[in-house]
Amino acid sequence: MLSEAKRAMNVAEIEAKSILTPTGGFLTGFSHTLNPYVGCSLGGSLCGMACYAAEMPFSSREAAPWGQSLKVKLNAASLYRRDHARVRRKGERLSIFMSSVTDPYVPQERRYRITRGILTEMVEFPPDTLVLQTHTPHVLWDIETLCRLHERCRLTVQISIETDRETLPGFPRHAYSVSARLAALRELTEVGLKTVGVVSPLLPLAEPESFATRLGEAASSVILDHYLIGDGSPDGVRTRRRKAVRDLTVPELIAAADGNDWNTLEKFDQIVKTFRTVLGNKRVGVSADGFRAMADCT
Repeated sequence: MLSEAKRAMNVAEIEAKSILTPTGGFLTGFSHTLNPYVGCSLGGSLCGMACYAAEMPFSSREAAPWGQSLKVKLNAASLYRRDHARVRRKGERLSIFMSSVTDPYVPQERRYRITRGILTEMVEFPPDTLVLQTHTPHVLWDIETLCRLHERCRLTVQISIETDRETLPGFPRHAYSVSARLAALRELTEVGLKTVGVVSPLLPLAEPESFATRLGEAASSVILDHYLIGDGSPDGVRTRRRKAVRDLTVPELIAAADGNDWNTLEKFDQIVKTFRTVLGNKRVGVSADGFRAMADCT
């Protein structure tokens, strides 16, 4: 994991005004998003370089570069209880994607336990559906709480793994190893939780068939996504324009690492076909439709 000192993190404690945000767009089908933090302290790692959230409007308003600023929502758990009550009074369903523009298990979660507090509230006041999306194996910190929550709502735990390579030339190193994330998925699956390995955004793979097999052995299902269709902008313009490393864009880094074909939907479609051949159609979702289907949130 990247050291916090090297990232020169600016961490601020705040009192948020709300915690459940009505959603749409890419996450249509979910009623709300929930973000325990503002910003993401994993932004200096490989996942941060290709992170769609870095190009969202809120991030452009932050003084510090993406990955160097984190705001901790100290009152997140109590806000969840309040917002949950408001939704229920209206008689509306509550399907939550947690989280859309941060990671619930940034390193600072070890100190603040904001995500743990929210999940504990959810056990008592459950949503109808919860998708817990992280890039880290630290979701295992809350495995007992998640097992209790699994009995109260439709719960899916998703861990993103963009490539099978432990190092990708030109990119920063992973915040957490591929092997550690696969092991976390396997442990969550073994205790009976519904799990998804999320290959998003797809980065160059060394051995697609082998990677599909490894993910299939660790997780219940797999979702594949490509920045050209998944970053929330036409033709992936957000990803294509953002300078990620050394004044290079993510597509330029991908091309330098393993060829420009990985920047095409033709290559993406080929990888989808490979995964479906290995795992079967029902276990492989694609982009936004895949997120909705795997969560069973409609």
